[in-house]
Amino acid sequence: MNKIEVQKIQLAIDKANNTSGVEALEIIPELNDIEGTNRFDSIEEKDYLKIVLFNAERGKYLEEIDVYMKYHPALIDADIIFFNELDKGMIRTGNKDTALELANRLSMNYIYGVEFLELTKGGSRERKVPGENNEAFHGNAIMSRYELKDSFLIRLPLEYDWFHDNQKRLGGRMALFTKVRVGNNEVGLVCTHLENMTSSTGRKNQMDCILKQADKHYPDIPVIIAGDMNTNTFNSNDKKDVEKAYLDFEKETDRIYSPQLYEAMFQSVEEHGFDYINANVKGKLTRRKHKIGKDDLLLNLDWFFVKDMHCHQTNVVNTIFCNKELSGFQMEQSEGIEISDHNAIVLKAYFKKN
Repeated sequence: MNKIEVQKIQLAIDKANNTSGVEALEIIPELNDIEGTNRFDSIEEKDYLKIVLFNAERGKYLEEIDVYMKYHPALIDADIIFFNELDKGMIRTGNKDTALELANRLSMNYIYGVEFLELTKGGSRERKVPGENNEAFHGNAIMSRYELKDSFLIRLPLEYDWFHDNQKRLGGRMALFTKVRVGNNEVGLVCTHLENMTSSTGRKNQMDCILKQADKHYPDIPVIIAGDMNTNTFNSNDKKDVEKAYLDFEKETDRIYSPQLYEAMFQSVEEHGFDYINANVKGKLTRRKHKIGKDDLLLNLDWFFVKDMHCHQTNVVNTIFCNKELSGFQMEQSEGIEISDHNAIVLKAYFKKN
């Protein structure tokens, strides 16, 4: 996926001004393409897959992420890694292709899909970074020790148009679909990142779209859906909701530990035969939302939804770099670095015996 011509971007911007950031992608259809490599194909026959989900916050700390994936006892030997928020050609991450670099470091196949073509350098602090974006892509990836097959991307219903945000973007939330074969077992994999700037109903609309496609394309095989589902139980696009969030979370701790009581998507997930109870650590905390002058707001945003597999050995890995948690490797210069504002989550999903 190459850098988009300036003239083409301007045509898309002109269309977005009259339609939306998603509809403007008709001018740039290549943003719906998937890139990746299939250089590896493990022949190991296993009765389970070790799965990791990690919102890597742009991929700012590639070396630290690499070390954690290789040396943290809970993360080592992952078969499948779902990554949210990886940059390609953004100056805030050194204009690196973060998905490709991580795949090379981890010796894994990968697919990468663009969520947004960024029209700025990012958030308010990121816009102060000297230099200019190259490709200016931001998206999601799936990495695997097994060959990735029949991959495709879908755009989710538009619940918030980031084109009209200060962090101006073309595109919208999406989901990556692919399959792997492990011995005689085939599994459908879906990586997504749902909208935070909407309500519970908006996120349900997006999840319903994913579930419909999963039912269509993977009717007879196990399926794993993973991603930052932004189950914050409030609408980040509603100023009143945001202002009272801290007070609400103090009085209603279920918003942190049991967001399924507030987020309508969980009912849809269950109705389609997916397990989230056994696939995730109960009451986990996966997001540290930093606010100036206030303590971090701790949230439960990142989830596995698993169909037709047995779920065991769920875990949450704190992503504030800690050398004591690593085995066989030390990187003292990185001690205490927050390599992402999200923790990673882990699962072993076992195939059901016929």
